[in-house]
Amino acid sequence: MSLSCENACTLIPSYLDGEVSEEQAGPLRQHLMACPACREVTKSETALGRWIVAGPPVAAPAGFASRIARAAFSGRAEPELPPQPEPSQPAERDGALYSFVLAATATAAAALFALSIGLQRASLPSESGLDAAPELDTLLREIELENRQLEEGGAATDSWGRGQ
Repeated sequence: MSLSCENACTLIPSYLDGEVSEEQAGPLRQHLMACPACREVTKSETALGRWIVAGPPVAAPAGFASRIARAAFSGRAEPELPPQPEPSQPAERDGALYSFVLAATATAAAALFALSIGLQRASLPSESGLDAAPELDTLLREIELENRQLEEGGAATDSWGRGQ
């Protein structure tokens, strides 16, 4: 029996879950051996299945079945929920530990702020280091020399003597 891709794709999830009979599994295996597209579908379904992990079983609350049955027989759409317990208040903070952590955090923040201010000032150049006059004269002379060489028809060179 030969399966079409459409029929094979509908059987793949059940096949991976072990829910198909051997009469259905045999032709499906043969189809998967011959059809690369359906093999890719099977691989992606298998990869997807690895992400889904069964958790521990969940116990139903006491009286759950009887509440559902009463709601079903009374004709109500939703069962009456039992009163929920009030959420518990957070545990009292340990005063000394909380104060210590708060003070340590504030001290660390102040030290980090002072350090960042110091680093910023240390990395900025001072006014005396901003004087460009000596280098400017040298640069202007080099530009004049290159302009003269170009006017005379010579090859222009940069400050390292390379041709441009």
